[in-house]
Amino acid sequence: MGCEFCESALANSVGTLIVDYVVKPVGRQLDYVRHFHDNVEKLVEKKGELVRARTSLQHETEVAERQLLHIEDDVGDLQRKAVEILSNVETLEMEIQQNKRCLNWCPNWSWRYQLSKQAMKKTLDISKLLEKINKFGQPGRVGYRAPSTLPTIEFLCSKEFVVSEASKIAFHQIIEALQDDNISMIGLWGMGGVGKTTLAREVGNQAEKLNLFNKVVITTVSQNPNFEVIQDQIAQFIDFDMKNERGRRSVQDLWLRLKKEQRILIILDDIWTNINLKEKIGIPTGEDHKGCKVLLTTRRQQVCLAMDCQKVVQLGCLDGDEAWNLFATKASLNGSADDAIRKVATKIIRKCQGLPIAIVSLGSALKGKSCHEWKAAYLRLKGRRLTEIEDVNEENAYLCLEASFDYLKGMETKTCFLLCSLYPEDYEIYVEDLVRYAWGLELYKGINSIEKVRSEVLASTEILKNSCLLLDCRRKGHVKMHDVVREVALWIASSREEFSFASVGTLPMDESFKHFIAISFNRDQMGELPEGLVFPNLKFLLLGGTGKGRMETSSEFFEGMKALKACTLADLLLSPVAFQFQMNLKTLKLCNCRFSDISMVGKLKTLEIFSLSGSLISELPNEIGDLENLRLLELSNCTNLRRIPHRLIQRLSNLEELYLHGSSSIIWATENTTEKECYSSLSEFKLLPKLGVLSLDLYPQYLSDGFVFPKLWRFDVLISLVWRTPFEPCPISRSLTIFNESIDACKSIDACKSIDACKQLFEDVESLDLIGVQGSPNLIPSLELEFSKLASLDLRSCNGMKCLIDASKQQVPTTAFSNLRSLSLASMLALEELCNGPQPQGFLQKLETLSLRDCNEMIGAIPILQNLEELQVHQCGKMQVLFQTVELRSIEQWPNHHLSLQSLKVVQISDCNSLKYLFPMSAANNSLGQLQSLDIRRCSQLEEIIQGTEVLNISPQSLRKIRVSECNKLTSLSSLSHGHRLQELLVDDCPRLTPLIISAKIQKLELRRITSEQLSNIDIFNCEEVEQITEKDQTSSHDHRLQPICFPNLTQISIFNCENLKCLFPITVAHGGFPKLLSASNLQTLEIRNCSQLEEIIQEPQVSNISLQCLKEIKVVNCNNLRYLFPMSIANSLGGLRTLQISWCFGLEEIIKAKEASNVCLHSLMEVFVHGCYKLTSLSSLSHGHILKSLTKLEIYDCLQLEDTFPISMAQGLPLLNEVVLGNLPQFKGRDGNEIVLTLSSLQKLKVVNCPELTPFIISTKIQKLTLRRMEERKKMSNMMGGGGSSVSMEYLKISNFRELFDSSYNLSSLKFLNLFELTELRVIWNGPIQAVNFQNLTELKVGTCRSLRYIFSPTIAQYLPRLRELHISCCKELEQIIDKDQKSSQHHLQPIFFPRLAEVIIDNCENLKYLFPITSAHGGLPKLKTIRLVNVPKLEQVFEGDEANVSKDEEKVIHLPQLTDLDLLTLPNLMSFSPVGYHFVFPFLNGLNVEGCPNLTTRFSVDSQLSVHAETQASQSVDETIVEESATAQETTWPAGSNISWCVEYTKARRH
Repeated sequence: MGCEFCESALANSVGTLIVDYVVKPVGRQLDYVRHFHDNVEKLVEKKGELVRARTSLQHETEVAERQLLHIEDDVGDLQRKAVEILSNVETLEMEIQQNKRCLNWCPNWSWRYQLSKQAMKKTLDISKLLEKINKFGQPGRVGYRAPSTLPTIEFLCSKEFVVSEASKIAFHQIIEALQDDNISMIGLWGMGGVGKTTLAREVGNQAEKLNLFNKVVITTVSQNPNFEVIQDQIAQFIDFDMKNERGRRSVQDLWLRLKKEQRILIILDDIWTNINLKEKIGIPTGEDHKGCKVLLTTRRQQVCLAMDCQKVVQLGCLDGDEAWNLFATKASLNGSADDAIRKVATKIIRKCQGLPIAIVSLGSALKGKSCHEWKAAYLRLKGRRLTEIEDVNEENAYLCLEASFDYLKGMETKTCFLLCSLYPEDYEIYVEDLVRYAWGLELYKGINSIEKVRSEVLASTEILKNSCLLLDCRRKGHVKMHDVVREVALWIASSREEFSFASVGTLPMDESFKHFIAISFNRDQMGELPEGLVFPNLKFLLLGGTGKGRMETSSEFFEGMKALKACTLADLLLSPVAFQFQMNLKTLKLCNCRFSDISMVGKLKTLEIFSLSGSLISELPNEIGDLENLRLLELSNCTNLRRIPHRLIQRLSNLEELYLHGSSSIIWATENTTEKECYSSLSEFKLLPKLGVLSLDLYPQYLSDGFVFPKLWRFDVLISLVWRTPFEPCPISRSLTIFNESIDACKSIDACKSIDACKQLFEDVESLDLIGVQGSPNLIPSLELEFSKLASLDLRSCNGMKCLIDASKQQVPTTAFSNLRSLSLASMLALEELCNGPQPQGFLQKLETLSLRDCNEMIGAIPILQNLEELQVHQCGKMQVLFQTVELRSIEQWPNHHLSLQSLKVVQISDCNSLKYLFPMSAANNSLGQLQSLDIRRCSQLEEIIQGTEVLNISPQSLRKIRVSECNKLTSLSSLSHGHRLQELLVDDCPRLTPLIISAKIQKLELRRITSEQLSNIDIFNCEEVEQITEKDQTSSHDHRLQPICFPNLTQISIFNCENLKCLFPITVAHGGFPKLLSASNLQTLEIRNCSQLEEIIQEPQVSNISLQCLKEIKVVNCNNLRYLFPMSIANSLGGLRTLQISWCFGLEEIIKAKEASNVCLHSLMEVFVHGCYKLTSLSSLSHGHILKSLTKLEIYDCLQLEDTFPISMAQGLPLLNEVVLGNLPQFKGRDGNEIVLTLSSLQKLKVVNCPELTPFIISTKIQKLTLRRMEERKKMSNMMGGGGSSVSMEYLKISNFRELFDSSYNLSSLKFLNLFELTELRVIWNGPIQAVNFQNLTELKVGTCRSLRYIFSPTIAQYLPRLRELHISCCKELEQIIDKDQKSSQHHLQPIFFPRLAEVIIDNCENLKYLFPITSAHGGLPKLKTIRLVNVPKLEQVFEGDEANVSKDEEKVIHLPQLTDLDLLTLPNLMSFSPVGYHFVFPFLNGLNVEGCPNLTTRFSVDSQLSVHAETQASQSVDETIVEESATAQETTWPAGSNISWCVEYTKARRH
């Protein structure tokens, strides 16, 4: 019967398979039947990978959305495809399960063939999808920040850079050094002010343009470096946060993150002494990271030598002609200048000694001066002698800068300059602070308003900037000083009796400082503030620091400063009686300070400016109302401030300026307030006759009916329920924001009330944001204003608004929006046009930036604006015409009036599916000369960029970047792609765009989803041919046509999603009517993705025409028909290749096609990534016996046939290889039972995942990071090469037993990071006695999903882990103990366990673990422990286990965990206590306590008045003892035992204040 069934089954299968067998190889079909189970297992494995990848992708998408990033277009499609494939796989799995019994017992060959084939196909489909998902699966890849257009600064064209022969030589020396792989540290030195910083920045700019580095980082070190600030600045450039949920990251974290940057240049500006970059900052250089280079600038050559700079470059001064040209430019000395002045100028220049900063500053100071003033300047310059200057080379710079200072008009400007010098080096100085100091010091006599003093100070800072004595900052309203200028200023301030200013490291105590009238010092450099200071002449005190910890002032701190007029104190704990002494203080700034009582300030009757910015106060004391002379009060960013007493504000009758921004918690009295007498009301503003400046963050519910803000000179008002981040408003602004985030009727009433309250502010507003304001169809005439002063307008979600101006039926102002420079309209769902009806005069005439987003009803076109610089239009689906066309009658009426887009620089258009063209011909001719960037995406109806087929006079000489994507009907880029300055061209899925015309000057060419027809129809424009034509070539037109044509600037070619492409090179271009071959002699990056039919990158016959000697990076992804990358003849020219990445090329058999050994030498190759190349068996073609001297990283994943990497002969040929990753390599076993890359002495990081044939293997004992995942012991063990002998065991670690990993015979003293995951057989990590030095540097241990593991440490090994910092354990099912206490034979089991550096313990999902550590380890054994996190450990009974202490409550044992900041006990249903009965734990610095799902917990947690947390376990507790509410007097909180707790110290601090 069974035989008959098999015969029948076989007959059925023949009928099913016969067609395939006739047309396909028989072996392939039989493979499906033979490998049925393997194919099903692979499918299940790939399905699991896809589920994990999809989950990770979703998580990263959510993170990106929370960070307000734009999500990449492909992410949503990938998610949908993943869901679809997973659904299909589940259906297939059900089908397999349904037929499983028959398939196992009575094999049906037809079913087995069909299901196996489907499983294999689905596996391949998943692999392809995973490759695409993995592109986004890494943190930060799914989203991107909106690109900002930055000016391109070219070398020798910078506004700041001083061109000289010395700077040119230095520049080229540095660039050459950056291109030298043997140089990692470069030093640039020269005297102060010579231009080192500016040159370094130019080098950074050019290094990026030349594609030498992926990232360039610039940070200032300075004379007194703050390493945390330096780390933060570096981290910002690489999108890395030095802070995480546990506090500040370590130097090592930054070091590891920088090592992930493939090519990075770090510029360290202004270094004064030798710095250990690795230990102090966390910069990996040299052997640590070949891809990281450092350029440092310093004044002293010795610093370059001390820091082992391999290249030292000196930047010299200007020669005579260069100095004269620079000076003449700054002093405006043209050819008609007075001969007498030119003669004096020559002498002055000679005195400047070629120092650029001296020439610039002195030339600017003498600009426009008379001949007598020039002569006086020279005499003063000639007569000075600065004998006290240490560095004689800088004497002339000091003299010249001093002369610039002397020529400042007015003591006021000079004093402002010297005040700036009191700030720390490289500090960004808030100009508003200078205003307040100037007022307090009474610099401007006879001026009686702060507003007028502000104008004078602003004028002074402009004079100083024009004299090159101050510099602008990126932050608006801030300035900074060049370090040389600051030194000169400090020298002048301290040496001249009329000033007597000083900036000192610590507060001076000796008599020599008593004459000073202005002092600044940094409290970070002292242990505590001194008492009993006597400075009888001191008028100005600036006491600052970084904010780390707060020092406390004594009650006598100000006793000896009776003359003090202006004072700033930052980050201090102030004594309540510090201000008890009579002082003449006029300006007092207390920034980020704390105080138990500030009422004593009310006694400072002379106070006129008072700031409590950022300070922790909850209530303003009534005594502040006694400051009858107060003119300015700042309470900004006081986030805990809730109450200002009733009528306090109106008592300040002389108040001119009031700052309340960032203090949204203030409660204001309204008609509905129950306790009106407790709070101030907004109506008090009207009772201040002199009030002219107001900044305010306000909840709309505090606006009383009928309230209207008074007329103000300046204001910054936010009416919203949403807080804004702390900021420093510019007092000269007039900005108003009304944010109504809801559309319900009640909130709309609030919005209307907000509009009414701001009626008087609208008249003068310069910046207006209206968000969610409903009910108004327009701004004009609804608000009955012309907004003539408005410069910035932002409207969002004002859904009822149809236009800005409606002039169709009602009378509108003759002029409107005439001063507007920025206009942004977003989510305006009803908006149809900007202006309905005739446009008022001057309408948008000064507009520079226009953004339209998600205005789906917008049909009106944009006026052609000659000042418009940036245009963004997104998701305006009904807009058919972008710009208004010029009507004939308008031209006839204004024949000389030409409308153009002459200033337009940036254009971004997306998702506008009704647009057919962008620019009308009338506006495009002669008007796009400034256009720099054009980005068009997903405009399905777009046919042309410029209307019409004949465009005569377009001159895109500034156009640098064009991107067009998913524009299916676009047929032409007009002449825009012809520009000789075009650097980047990206074309994606524009099938009708042909011919594709490109400039020969192109630098980056990226083609995505391009057709074969387009690729073969490329035309070239504006080419200066670089080809030598011999007489033979000239006689043969055919040979001439085949000559290559050079693209000298083309550095990057990217080809994506070209499904029909079979060969990339040769690329033919049309030029002069003949086809020619594209030659890219400087090509540096080649990227090919998703070209499934690609068979060859370079055709063999065309090899002689292709040169890739500059190629540095190759990425080939998802090209399944590709059998090899390059032929041998091309590989010979790849000496500059640094990075090779090949992913998911299933058909790849060799990397380099080679039948026999050749002279391939990839001496620059640093990184190799090979993923998903199923047919690849070896990497030997990369070496052919030659060394890979630069290779540092090798990563291989999912190569199913790979057996080894390199031959044994390469044992000495990989001197720098320090990181190897081997994953999912089922056939990988190395050569002769060993793998060469694992035994290298240079190897520091090794990760081995699911390589079943590799076991056993040996690795170097010098390994620093070891990761093992899904490794199992093979049943049949093969002999290890070199496995025997004691000498071998000293140098190598033999891994063959995954039940007991390490034993006492191995010394792994270099091992720092150990990761063990999914080792199902692992029972013991460490076995046998361990020597003290064997694992002495182990820093981090992570163990996960090791289901047979019963404990982590033996008592022996636990004694010898002095540097263990992190312990993470998860999903270890059988784990019962962290430290095994059952080994009674051990002599150490009674000794207390000591982990001196353990900072973090995280245990998750270990269902059999009963306790964490023995109670003995808590007695001083965990001094650095910061985090304990226990989650879902169902059998855990105690955190610290031990016997009950036999003591009474009064004698309970108190244990401190002095560094613990975070304690999380979550889902621990059997947890009985934190510690045994009789123990009392104290956590003095705990930041967060979370207890949830611990119903049986008997330990009681409490918080005392000093915010220390206590955990007490007592024998018995009554209900009265365990339920204690918060006491206002004792300031103590106790939670009931077993209750859920979510406590944060910052929240408690806020409540108490």
